[in-house]
Amino acid sequence: MKYLSYWPSQFRYLVYPLFFVFLVGQERDVVNITRHIGHTLDAEENLHYDVFTDIPNFESAQFFEINPDRYEARISYVEYTDTKISKRAFTLKSFTALQFRLNQMPQITDEIRESYQKNLTYLRTKDILESIPTGQYVSVKHINGKWIRGTLLSFNKNILKLQTPFAVKSVPITKMERINYREEIMSRPEWKLSIYGIAAIMGLGMMESWNRQTNPEWGPKWHNRFMGSIFGLVAGAEVYDTSMILLSKKTQFGLTPAELDKLHR
Repeated sequence: MKYLSYWPSQFRYLVYPLFFVFLVGQERDVVNITRHIGHTLDAEENLHYDVFTDIPNFESAQFFEINPDRYEARISYVEYTDTKISKRAFTLKSFTALQFRLNQMPQITDEIRESYQKNLTYLRTKDILESIPTGQYVSVKHINGKWIRGTLLSFNKNILKLQTPFAVKSVPITKMERINYREEIMSRPEWKLSIYGIAAIMGLGMMESWNRQTNPEWGPKWHNRFMGSIFGLVAGAEVYDTSMILLSKKTQFGLTPAELDKLHR
């Protein structure tokens, strides 16, 4: 009885590897598309050679020979930060025609690849969002069409957290269509004196207007003037920081094909 109970266990260890080899044997070899492209068509090559232009957020494609007269393209594309797979069938004739057309076209160069990078930001969505420094003022377009504006608190587990004037908002990456932010805040220290001075004069002017309306005694009158100047200087600091943010170059990043098309028009 011990031998009988032992045999199925041993048999299992023999069957599993054979079954695995059988499954692997069913997977077709990747076909070489052309000599200069190789086995994988990447995103830059897809734009240059105009192959799968109808696939939004294309990442890469490989061709497999299913039988002598049938080929299959397995196309990966990006949806937010997830990679998904689509399949497309080719006959031997259509695949050969594609190879012939690609061989007649000029080979892609490093310079051409670089020029396509601006249209392939969707391949770096997560990296771009993680690179935005916290404390940055950002604007997020929600898929419902509304804009959410606030200070970036964090980006973790594909969720963006913004501090708005009234509450902390959490926006999942799958609910975002576009995000506007500034990669670098400009600095103009030579402007500080002018901005602070103007703000202080405005604060003083407001309190002087108050003094004329209320006609206080000499002591309170100068107290009001002093407080107006101080509040003006504090406001000047905020005005300077806000001005530097608003005058800094804005970066707009689309997360959906529709938004990317709008930005590249």
